[in-house]
Amino acid sequence: MQDGPHPSRMQLSPGTRLNGIYEIDALIAAGGMGEIYKGHTVQTGDTVAIKILHPDFAEHESALALFRREASALHNLHHEAIVRYYVFTIEPALGRPYLAMEFVEGQSLADIVQREPLTYEAVRSLVKRVAFGLHAAHERGIIHRDVSSDNIMIPAGDVGRAKIIDFGIARSTQLADRTIIGGGFAGKYNYVSPEQLGLFGGEVQAKSDIYSLGLVLVEALTGQPIDMGGSQAQILEKRRKVPDLGYIDLRIRPLIEKMLQPDPAARPESMAQVAAWPLPTSRPGEAQSSDARRRDRNRGTSSGGGRRWIAIAAALVLLIGGGAGAAYYLTHQGTLGVREPPAPPLLGSRKQEPPPSATAKADLPQGPALTPGGGAPSAAPTPPSPPAQAAKTESGGPSLTPAQPVPPAAKGPDIAALPPPSGSRAQQIQSYINQYDGGDCFFITPTMVSANAARIDGYGASSSPFQVLDDAFKRTNGFEADIEVRQVTRPQCPALTFLGRLRHERARAPQLQIAPTSIRSGEAVTGTIGGVGSNSVQLLLVSDEGSVQDVSALLKSSGDARTFNLRLQRTGTAGAQPQLLVAVVSGRPLATLEGAQSTPAEQLFPLALTEATRTGQAVAASVRYFKLDL
Repeated sequence: MQDGPHPSRMQLSPGTRLNGIYEIDALIAAGGMGEIYKGHTVQTGDTVAIKILHPDFAEHESALALFRREASALHNLHHEAIVRYYVFTIEPALGRPYLAMEFVEGQSLADIVQREPLTYEAVRSLVKRVAFGLHAAHERGIIHRDVSSDNIMIPAGDVGRAKIIDFGIARSTQLADRTIIGGGFAGKYNYVSPEQLGLFGGEVQAKSDIYSLGLVLVEALTGQPIDMGGSQAQILEKRRKVPDLGYIDLRIRPLIEKMLQPDPAARPESMAQVAAWPLPTSRPGEAQSSDARRRDRNRGTSSGGGRRWIAIAAALVLLIGGGAGAAYYLTHQGTLGVREPPAPPLLGSRKQEPPPSATAKADLPQGPALTPGGGAPSAAPTPPSPPAQAAKTESGGPSLTPAQPVPPAAKGPDIAALPPPSGSRAQQIQSYINQYDGGDCFFITPTMVSANAARIDGYGASSSPFQVLDDAFKRTNGFEADIEVRQVTRPQCPALTFLGRLRHERARAPQLQIAPTSIRSGEAVTGTIGGVGSNSVQLLLVSDEGSVQDVSALLKSSGDARTFNLRLQRTGTAGAQPQLLVAVVSGRPLATLEGAQSTPAEQLFPLALTEATRTGQAVAASVRYFKLDL
């Protein structure tokens, strides 16, 4: 979130009243989707913080739903270490939703320890206070995701009264798994856990907050944070091992080492265990000497300039889920080259093992049962075939041969050098998003764009490329977009590369909608594919193992749209796994895709692009994501 107002926003002036209950005193901060004001209650004069949604989003029901969700999740969360949320409502005269909450006046932990590190006794008090507060949130299924020294307020310099703020990017564990980036990135680089970057399965749980709090404790003890940033490669590599803690007080070092284990399974079981960790009391002589040595070590090494003084409880990040579509119009004969099928690992990342295999079976009205990862139903999971052995389909479909590579397109960081497109400000931003290329296993689509705000749906095997997008977008457009990332498995990456190659003509993409976004074995996903006209529609299921099934037999015509009901059976290891539905629209069916059964995505999708080029027809595609559990 940026400091100060955005010049083009309609801000509220001091004295403005909201529902006759609150009165605006001053603007504190403004971001891409909302503003935060200091205010007071009209009747009592009590100071409050007021988070208000921008007019651009006030009429978007999806945005309102998420705003309500934040208020609902935290309204009943009462803990002395967590900022209080009071009221969520809509101001009738302005037509703008707002959230009133506790105003925390003080300084952030970051500001305090930058001047002087905390003593061991103060840190001992701080860890119990903050850990118990976060445990209360975790018990309600709320993960903070951005625990940092900036988001811990210290009223009157008393760490015993510390308050955790900025739950605006918290998410409920009951929602479909996704990573939120935007408004300063949900999870600052220096405090983000390994799993928030896609490592160790990429599942963000309560233990992610434990990792981040461990880094905060080191900063509190030493006066400066551990350097966990750098290039993509460095950020990932630093999270594959426990940082050097040789200079940390021996009385608390074992706890911090446990909290900073790269593998979430090796960390403390809960924040309650962190709070209850037996930390010895100080021995006066030793503690004084230890604290003096620490201050001497940090004196002269802290970065100059204090961080901004904070007196606010929360920052605004509103995101909505949406579909994703892309199109690529082929008007000439010839050969369209594509990249080699196997998706390379992200920059600086090591080769990751595939997730535990699982077998899913779609119930089709005719023909044999289709099973991702295997040609027939099986009681045991079928491991994915190695790329070198996936030369043809198991169902006797078209033989698959590697496509020829082409020079890579311009990557994300270089997109800012492109000349700005003509048209309105919103059109320019839309064009920027449409042209942005984050490389293989990366796909984005805008769900809402205005002159000063944007929401983007993203799909990828890691959140790292989207953090690069976050920075590049802000440099080019002057504000931060809100990016919602749905994490796929590596074997599913060729489907995203396929969609990325079709991104330049999004207007041709079909309107794919599904519900629900999380199911268990035996349940069904229903959906519609709109805007297809008289074109051919093919629907593909891409399993977490990267096996592609043609489930087009389930499609039923309904005017200009197609509907479907996809019931899935799954065996294998417990745990929800991501599944992709890809709707492909073309003048006539692509023979490459017809009848696909357990066909490796890395072979199928490049061939589909090659066929589209050879036949010279328009091809468009959209994608949706859901989770399938046992």
